[in-house]
Amino acid sequence: MARRLVLFDIDGTLVLTGRAGVRALDRALFDVLGARDALAAVAIAGRTDRAIITDALAGIGGDVTDELVARVRDAYCGHLGDEVGRESPHPKLVLPGVAGALDALAPLEAGGDVAVGLLTGNFARGAEIKLGYFDLWRRFRFGAFGDAHVSRRDLVPLALEAAARAGAGRFSADETVIIGDTPADVDCAHAHGARAIAVATGGYDVAALQATGAEIVVADLTDWTSVWHACRG
Repeated sequence: MARRLVLFDIDGTLVLTGRAGVRALDRALFDVLGARDALAAVAIAGRTDRAIITDALAGIGGDVTDELVARVRDAYCGHLGDEVGRESPHPKLVLPGVAGALDALAPLEAGGDVAVGLLTGNFARGAEIKLGYFDLWRRFRFGAFGDAHVSRRDLVPLALEAAARAGAGRFSADETVIIGDTPADVDCAHAHGARAIAVATGGYDVAALQATGAEIVVADLTDWTSVWHACRG
């Protein structure tokens, strides 16, 4: 069996947080700039947190500087734990099949055949808060996060480097599988020659994800055995 680096997105792929991130970021933008509803016209799905904040700042006429982005990021992470724990009318759960997929991958990772990490637009601290709420953070040794980059495509080389630094081994892009719920996840995989598993547990249905050209498209990860068999091909 060929070795595989398996990289999971977070929001809409591993978990739903009841839109905690949107609420926390709205609060952060108000704290830092006094702006209300600054995310109303900003696209969110599949994008890095840095890109979302950059667009929000530009939309309210602010100068987009590293210092200002960092201030918003820190305020956002400060609110996120409260928002994740808050009751919400929106779904908040570990998505179907996720626990089984991670359980199935664990012995393969222990045997050195697989390395499992994150590739997410979330800030690293935000990823820890969200996954920690669901007791999933401990399942991942490394990842690539949205702190430094606007483009999701830039995260793929970072994930390969992170795997090597974590002692998980060195992988090429064509040994890598990226699992996500948006066209942006598929795009970042294909931009580097990685394979994409698209899962329709976020804001895009199966037909929309099939149109991206993802190698594997599923409604959810419940039948992980079949997904993994196809992934190995």
